[in-house]
Amino acid sequence: MKKLRKGVLFLMIIFMVSIALGEVVLQYWFWDPNFADQERAMIREFEKTHPGIKVELTALDPKSYWTKLAAMAAAKKMPDVVAMHPNSVEDLVDQGALVDLTDYILRDFNKEDYFWSVLESSFRVHDRYYAVPFAWVGSVLYYNKDLFDKYGVPYPTEDWTWDDFLKAAKKLTIDEDGDGKPEIWGYMVFSRYAVFDGWILQNGGDYLDRENMRWAPDENAKEAIKFIYELVQVHKVAPRPKDYDLDKKKIKIMFSQQKTAMITEGTWNIKYMREDMPANFNWDIAYIPRGPHWKGNVMHAWADGLAISSSSKHKEEAWEFIKFLIKKRPADWYYPGKVPFYKKEAFSDKWDDWKTKGLPPEHKKLILEYGKNAKHFYTKYWKFWRGYASAEGAGLSALIDSLLNGEITLDEFYKKADREINRMLRKAY
Repeated sequence: MKKLRKGVLFLMIIFMVSIALGEVVLQYWFWDPNFADQERAMIREFEKTHPGIKVELTALDPKSYWTKLAAMAAAKKMPDVVAMHPNSVEDLVDQGALVDLTDYILRDFNKEDYFWSVLESSFRVHDRYYAVPFAWVGSVLYYNKDLFDKYGVPYPTEDWTWDDFLKAAKKLTIDEDGDGKPEIWGYMVFSRYAVFDGWILQNGGDYLDRENMRWAPDENAKEAIKFIYELVQVHKVAPRPKDYDLDKKKIKIMFSQQKTAMITEGTWNIKYMREDMPANFNWDIAYIPRGPHWKGNVMHAWADGLAISSSSKHKEEAWEFIKFLIKKRPADWYYPGKVPFYKKEAFSDKWDDWKTKGLPPEHKKLILEYGKNAKHFYTKYWKFWRGYASAEGAGLSALIDSLLNGEITLDEFYKKADREINRMLRKAY
């Protein structure tokens, strides 16, 4: 008991001395305990160069992070610095929970030194910036080089069109025993945003209105949706999602087992591909192919960011900490498929570890070019209308899978999507 009392007294003395010396203590919340040691290492470096500022880290698992952050926002007691995602930023802005960082960003960041379109597409709300990226990811085409070689199909190129893709997918759809059920598919696809949405952008399309408040797919978006639908239902180069119970885990398993020659998925999967693929598996990445109305490469990409709570009493110090994390974190501390927002780190050999370690994908650096023009479809209520909160209804994901499974027609898909998605968006806006 005496030791406990002495310990408490010691902490009280330290706290009083800190106050007397004017020391600032920042509360920093992050969403991945697996990276807590890295964050603490960054904090130690920051504290060395910023005497008088201490940072206390709370690293929560992703599921509880957002629940607890929402509760703190409602109580107006959010931590000073918080990790932020595009699918949550607008809701928190409308609650008045986040600081407008526009003036800070424009003062301290040179646009040419960063992947600015990722900032624009991820954290701009009402023409102001409320978070700043520290890293970003996007969707790419993964392909099995061994299958391409075996069946004499040239590898994808930067200027691959939908026609080129379809020709390759037909040659790579192999029914060895002639039973009408291919053992190898040219492509596999299902409704997941990282799998599906990049096709729309590579045809110059959009499925939201100009204000990002209503589901209103333009003709280019409809053309992309029809193309993917016909890959499954007309050309038979991709299976129905229900035939393999496709989800974000199963589609990677199918790729690793060489059941499909190509998939589209997020760049963060480079980490898992390296860990889960057989050692002798030859694979690479490419741009998602260009549609007939391609207007230049547009990557379906989104950011992990940092924001400052409007309830923080130390906003200037919080901004100094955010700047430090963005500019000083080494590139090789990120997941292999995550790209630093700061170009100096992104274009370093530490990030392009193909050069230093000889690990796939060989063309990892194309992500940097692809990501120079980034876009996504996040809005308020995104989790609900996209279909990741089932209590609100089917959402877009379930409707896409029903379409690809042949359970509804294209016309039925658009009618249901207009009714169900806009019903949810009306709650948000």
